[in-house]
Amino acid sequence: MLIVDDEKFAIEGIMNCKDWEALGMDAVYAAGSADEARALMLEKPVDILICDIEMPDEDGLSLVRWVKERYPLTEFVFLTCHSEFTYAKQAVHLGSFDYLLKPVDSEELAQVVGRMIESIHERREQSDYNEKYQKYYALYNKQQPLLVEHFWQDMLSRRILSFGDFLDRALQDAQVALSSGDYVLPILISPEEWTKVLPERDQEILEYAVKKAAEEMLLAGRRGHAVMDRNGFLFVLVYGGGEGESNGASDGVGNNNGDGSDGWVQAAERFKAACLSYFYCQISCYIGYRATLQELPGLCDGLKDMERNNVTKPHSVLLFNKAAIAGVVAASSPSNEPVSMNISEWMSVISSGNRDKVIALIGQHVAKLEQNPNSTPKQLEAYLHEFLQVIYHFLYGRGIAVSQIPNFTMWSTAQIRTLAQFKYWAVHLVSAVMDTVFRDKEADGFVQKAIYFMRENVEEDISREDVAAYVKLNPAYLSRLFKKETDRNLIDYLIETKVNRAKHLLDTTDMTVSAIAQQVGYSNFSHFTRTFKKHTGVNPQEYRKQS
Repeated sequence: MLIVDDEKFAIEGIMNCKDWEALGMDAVYAAGSADEARALMLEKPVDILICDIEMPDEDGLSLVRWVKERYPLTEFVFLTCHSEFTYAKQAVHLGSFDYLLKPVDSEELAQVVGRMIESIHERREQSDYNEKYQKYYALYNKQQPLLVEHFWQDMLSRRILSFGDFLDRALQDAQVALSSGDYVLPILISPEEWTKVLPERDQEILEYAVKKAAEEMLLAGRRGHAVMDRNGFLFVLVYGGGEGESNGASDGVGNNNGDGSDGWVQAAERFKAACLSYFYCQISCYIGYRATLQELPGLCDGLKDMERNNVTKPHSVLLFNKAAIAGVVAASSPSNEPVSMNISEWMSVISSGNRDKVIALIGQHVAKLEQNPNSTPKQLEAYLHEFLQVIYHFLYGRGIAVSQIPNFTMWSTAQIRTLAQFKYWAVHLVSAVMDTVFRDKEADGFVQKAIYFMRENVEEDISREDVAAYVKLNPAYLSRLFKKETDRNLIDYLIETKVNRAKHLLDTTDMTVSAIAQQVGYSNFSHFTRTFKKHTGVNPQEYRKQS
């Protein structure tokens, strides 16, 4: 801090009126004239300038103009013996932090300097923050949709037939360096909480930064790809070799039984710590196992279910239990009886909306067909048509046209020659149908419950975690669902609900502003005032006068 005044006692008074070191000052300098101040600033860094306006050789306004040209980040405050409007007007025009009359009250000056220090710290923090994500911002603007990303989005949403040469052709068209017999290990990255309040644009950039960092840190030179699926879930897909290749530790993937998981847990923990340090983001990682491309969509659905139902272990690294989605019950003893569908059973299971039960039922029937020595291609074809009839009947009962199901024509005309193909075909088809029929209803239910809770508890100090606990969902999952369904951030909606309630109380009651702040769940009055002004453009007192 530099104090500039031609009066020696004024300088000494300011230097000794407070413990400036305790307020955060490393050094306090003094100058008796504008020229002396210039010479000192050319030699030493000055963050805060306290300057008298009326000085014999040169006034403080002229000195500050010089400072602004050479040191635009220096904050300054003017002192004067006169409360003349012309001086105040020029001070404001120059961008003065404040304008104080002599003799200066020590507490008032300390408060002004304290605010100046806060402003400098905020500006430096923002500068550091901008430098950290600048390279990601440039990449974000240049990034174009990739064939590989589109392939994985289609693959994970079951829009690609995953058997025969259908899959090999799709891999070749997308230039993915895999074959239909290769394995992939998926890791679901779930951003759960931002530890810094960010504008929506900056949050989007940092989400992109998290994705690129996941690709760099978790793949670490291995073959693979980080992809955002069509529902906004971020997966890191680690490519493995075919069934005949070594499953050793060289690629860190491990084998089908989950070996090598310790290495992935350690890598995920390091990535989790990096996200918190560099991107202000707390995340959880859900680690799968090496799965065939045919198994991969089901495994990724299982990881998403883990995230959705994780309400007790936030900011964690969790391993997936392969047995959780096996879905196939051991077949009963071989039978020569033809296997047929119980239509009412199938309709009941599909109508329940429980995809796991449907997949398990498919697995049971395929197991029976495998055990039946009378199974022939014609019987498989008949069974396939029965399955399609169940789907048609289900959609008709729900009032949904087959054209609303993505790629339904491709599914219904596919040539199925083996039971293995039938199993993957049936799981893909029923998943596409259930996604269309149930997802919007389910999402709408959770979002409406969240909105109801926020409105009913507008006068409580509730958080995103409180809302998620009420609807029994993972907070990150609920935020993503809320954004998708309403195109608004859940936190923004919660704040807006509180502000609207405050406006109503300002309009219809004589309660004090501080009492209203407490009424809508704000224990910090200053925080309430800033939030209110951010959303309305005026502070609460001004709003009440206007209304």
